[in-house]
Amino acid sequence: MLRIGWSVGPESSGRTVVDPGGKLVLARRMTLPEQRSVAVEEIAGSTYVFVRLPYLSDPAVVVQAGAGHPVLHRGQRANGVVVEVVTPDGDASTPVPGQRMSLTAPGTRVSLRFPDLSIDLVVDFDPPTLAPAGTGTVQLDVDALQHDDAWLVAAIAVALSPEHGVVGHAQLKEAFARWREEPERSDGAFDRNVLRPALESRGVELPGPRLNKILYLVERCRRTHEFPPRVLDQVRARLGQPST
Repeated sequence: MLRIGWSVGPESSGRTVVDPGGKLVLARRMTLPEQRSVAVEEIAGSTYVFVRLPYLSDPAVVVQAGAGHPVLHRGQRANGVVVEVVTPDGDASTPVPGQRMSLTAPGTRVSLRFPDLSIDLVVDFDPPTLAPAGTGTVQLDVDALQHDDAWLVAAIAVALSPEHGVVGHAQLKEAFARWREEPERSDGAFDRNVLRPALESRGVELPGPRLNKILYLVERCRRTHEFPPRVLDQVRARLGQPST
């Protein structure tokens, strides 16, 4: 269950509770009257916050409640709006358009900053209990981690790459779209919105613009042993690929 506080500028605010399987959606609705520029509706177990603001995308932000950590999806287009996710400890990240990421810290703030307005969501939740205390280290699996695009594309790239090579760009792009059950992106959109953030989140800087991003990503993940064999086997099984 999520407890989400929202505010649109200094005058409109509220709180809502989102049960597992539901979501909070922040979206544009230009049919609202000027004197009532914010509206909240409950639709099929989800909360929709509609704002009369032409810069806002439809949807701009979706926060999904599930059995594990909540998942944030940025739908806001890259039109000059600053979208920032900040944990209570002050760790900040800026998701790119189309990116999904898990919110692992209760009280995380999601902010959209426009030239003359700020929209904020504060997402509070009870952290999922993975195992009773004293039973040993909890092993995270694909279901717990797949919601972050930067994690997922790297896991697929490593899982599908041969031992002494890397998976091809077209195969990786197709596998990622199939996993997400979404239309396959163009080469440029996949590089900008998926591959590049995956490299940046790991601190990988390419020395040139035309170098193979997948090669650098796979080599970095292999060098740091980021994915244990059982996770890679889970990824291959989900994609219908034989285990190594």
